[in-house]
Amino acid sequence: MARSRSSRFLLIVFVSLFTGLLCIRAAGGRPAFAQTGQYPASLLSGLQWRDVGPMRGGRSFAVAGVESEPDTFYMGSVGGGVWKTENDGRTWTAIADQGIPIGSIGAIAVAPSNPKVVYVGTGEPDIRNQHSYGDGMYKSVDAGKTWTHIGLTDSKHIGRIVVDPTNPDRVYVAVLGHVYDANLERGVYRSTDGGQHWKKILYNADSPASVGAIDLAMDPKNPQVLYASLWATRRPPWAVYAPSYMPGSGLYKSTDGGDHWVQLHGGLPEDPYVGKIGIAVAPSNPNRLWAVIDDIGTSHAPSYLVHTVPKGPNAPKATGGVYLSDDAGKTWRLVNAERRLWGRGWYFEAVTVDPTNPDEAYVINTATYRTMDAGKTFVPVKAAPGGDDYHQLWINPNDRNRMVLSSDQGTVVSVDGARTWSSWYNQPTAELYHVAADNRFPYWLDAAQQDSGAVGVETWSRFGVLDYRSWEPLCQAGESDTVVPDPKNPVMLYGAGAGRCNQMLNVQQPLGSIPKADAADPYRKTWTLPEVFSPADNALYYSNQFVFRTRDEGRTWVKISPDLSRVNPGVPKNLDPVTALDIDEPMTNRFGVVYTISPSPLDAKMVWVGTDDGLIWRTSDDGANWSNLTPKALSAWSKVSQIEAGHFDQETAYASVDRHRLGDFHAYIYRTHDGGKSWTEISRGIPEGAFVNSVKEDPKQKGLLYAATELRVYVSFDDGDQWQPLQLNMPATSVRDLVVHGDDLAVATHGRGFWVLDQMTPLRQLAAKGAEIASSPVYLFQPGTTLSLVPGAEDGTPLPPEEPQEKNPPQGVVAYYWLKSAAATPLRLELVDSQGAVRVCAASDTPVKPVDTEKIDVQAIWREPPTPPSAAAGMHRFALHLQRRRGEFGEHAAEAKPKDACSGVQPVAAKQPEGRRSPVALAPGQYSVRLSVDGKTYIQPALVAPDPRGAKPYDAADNPNNDDDD
Repeated sequence: MARSRSSRFLLIVFVSLFTGLLCIRAAGGRPAFAQTGQYPASLLSGLQWRDVGPMRGGRSFAVAGVESEPDTFYMGSVGGGVWKTENDGRTWTAIADQGIPIGSIGAIAVAPSNPKVVYVGTGEPDIRNQHSYGDGMYKSVDAGKTWTHIGLTDSKHIGRIVVDPTNPDRVYVAVLGHVYDANLERGVYRSTDGGQHWKKILYNADSPASVGAIDLAMDPKNPQVLYASLWATRRPPWAVYAPSYMPGSGLYKSTDGGDHWVQLHGGLPEDPYVGKIGIAVAPSNPNRLWAVIDDIGTSHAPSYLVHTVPKGPNAPKATGGVYLSDDAGKTWRLVNAERRLWGRGWYFEAVTVDPTNPDEAYVINTATYRTMDAGKTFVPVKAAPGGDDYHQLWINPNDRNRMVLSSDQGTVVSVDGARTWSSWYNQPTAELYHVAADNRFPYWLDAAQQDSGAVGVETWSRFGVLDYRSWEPLCQAGESDTVVPDPKNPVMLYGAGAGRCNQMLNVQQPLGSIPKADAADPYRKTWTLPEVFSPADNALYYSNQFVFRTRDEGRTWVKISPDLSRVNPGVPKNLDPVTALDIDEPMTNRFGVVYTISPSPLDAKMVWVGTDDGLIWRTSDDGANWSNLTPKALSAWSKVSQIEAGHFDQETAYASVDRHRLGDFHAYIYRTHDGGKSWTEISRGIPEGAFVNSVKEDPKQKGLLYAATELRVYVSFDDGDQWQPLQLNMPATSVRDLVVHGDDLAVATHGRGFWVLDQMTPLRQLAAKGAEIASSPVYLFQPGTTLSLVPGAEDGTPLPPEEPQEKNPPQGVVAYYWLKSAAATPLRLELVDSQGAVRVCAASDTPVKPVDTEKIDVQAIWREPPTPPSAAAGMHRFALHLQRRRGEFGEHAAEAKPKDACSGVQPVAAKQPEGRRSPVALAPGQYSVRLSVDGKTYIQPALVAPDPRGAKPYDAADNPNNDDDD
């Protein structure tokens, strides 16, 4: 029941199997889809990823609404795609997973004259030190049902889209361009034919490859009048908080639809370090313009901290603030210079004007501020302790009370003029970094969630569905640190070096400290640093530029390495001189850190590490000595995103390398089988653009590798010689990390939370004997271990289907089978116990009857009929589980059993106490899965293990009346 309920929930719109196809570059440079790799996609198609949340929104940037449909709004997650609500934010639905093959969204606009026309620009423009990229413009002509790519492929980051209110085909786009290197596809573009052709109409002629466009505004009463802001900025490959402020930014105006432009001055800041500018036109008085300007008076932000400003006579003169013009941009005046309104402007700088009152406007920063007196005073109308960080506000021009607001926490809607807001706890768009699985049952997945603090989710719920009770904020790791649970005591969480806390009590329990830094060599940091337990002896490792270890649960720490970063890495060629100086701390001869640590699971004294400036090291003697084993191909600033020590051979290691900050979006994975003496690049099959964030080896099957890339998950069955997509039903998003837990594969995405591939044992069997399986006309995979669990059920009133919820794992023994071609006759799947009795039988020809709504007393969604096993060609999954004996939630007496391939087979009835309505579980023991198809029978053994919590199934032979379901 819970499984079918959650499949209905509007929040989750799974992508079709085309997303499992390989993304390669086609003519013109845009991603296209084609299948390569060792095996056809159909051999993996039965596997399914399961979204496990959390139901806590991640960062969103782009928002838009529909003037003529006041309850309808759109949002663009910066890593989770395009979403839509038609009920003022009560529920959100992902609408572009099957049409936009990239997760980062920067801009959305709905054509006012035709609300079915929606434009989307990919690539978030809030370019913090962790962001993803886009591949141009997309368009829908059916309100988001289908999408078409319409060009600007090399734009990478798009800041704003505006559409002529009288002509849905006339559209303008602000293209910021590449963040890490120069490119010419920057500036303002116009299309007059709905995106079929584009013309660049505004750019910086002196520096066309470095100055992009970030914001646009149109006079709603005269669409020939446009305003645009250009922004010159860049990021270096090393981690910094704020990007650079380069010459070339400014505010421009056109009065002829973009054919000609003039730069506006008349009181605006004129120094060469003007940064991002947000611009808005007052709809009720187009002569009134609002601008929020970031100008700190220097080439880079003075500090990581927002409130820290250099002081003294030599401090740079900041002229940022809120500016107004009452003559359509001829002259400007600074009306408010409070830093809370414009500080950290590279991340904010947006303003929206009330549609009826030109003196009322909203300025977006760490809070959403409203002024009622033309900028003299501002009051927060949406803000909370900790800084929610807001980005864009759209107000319905026909109803000033209806608005949609994006933030680092998700997107919210107000229908009462910003007095109250909808929830962002209904959007599974978390941006996660690393992932760790603990040793509880059910096991939890832990990670730092960008902008919101660390989060943990349980992967199975005793209540049948994963809901708001199934995740928790964690007491360790913040928004970016690595969090790791103690293998022996999972409620104890470690992170940030010597940090430790008890999650059950939600209290910090610090013990020892990292050794004090040498004043001549202070500790360096980056946004996320590694922390990992050794699988060999439970030693805990942490690093900055040094590696530290504790073997007594953090009571004492020792430094076990010298500075392992690269000496004199130099400035990469893709940077300009201004950007090269943009650093948060002094750069002398070293700047990198140890970014990844992998203790060997075979030898407690062996540890592999990789740095974010392109080095790989190993110690074989517990840290006494370190050997530089860097592949010759690795140059400075090549980030070793993951190092993975071999599970079957201690001379084996795998390394993923990320060079996109050098302007190189190629996928790099390296393999060594001789302890680092030689390395082989093993990236064949992973396309351009899918740079690799993590590589992992399956701990149970040699040669089976997994890769987390910026576009999707990949798998290799031959030790990395060939790779193919493992995306399946997961939407396109940045995948940051993977972990294998038992027979499950779990991933952390940077935009769609955690996903689990339950019972993925077919992958191991394909790695062991894939050629045999692929050539077989029929193949039945051996199931993984099944737990004897009483399926979860809700007590009392069940959770309404519109409440945020996700699915539990499949119930019972999960059977996978492969049909090279469609079965000629109906097939039958059976679960047989050790006594030879059939416990479950399912047939492909069982008729599926629609719900007769005139015979039930609940909504039809509570009575969805089960889907029978498939007889079509391809790989399929079917869960064999015991059925209820009694109905619930409006289910009446069972109808006569239909005639199908199971006719004549009488499964043994499940026992349960009288009067109980809850389902039952399989008793522990040995079973067999039997597949009968086209006159042949295939059998595989299946093990059902006891409930780890000690509970017994209701039909256990030793106690049929057992009532322990907890």
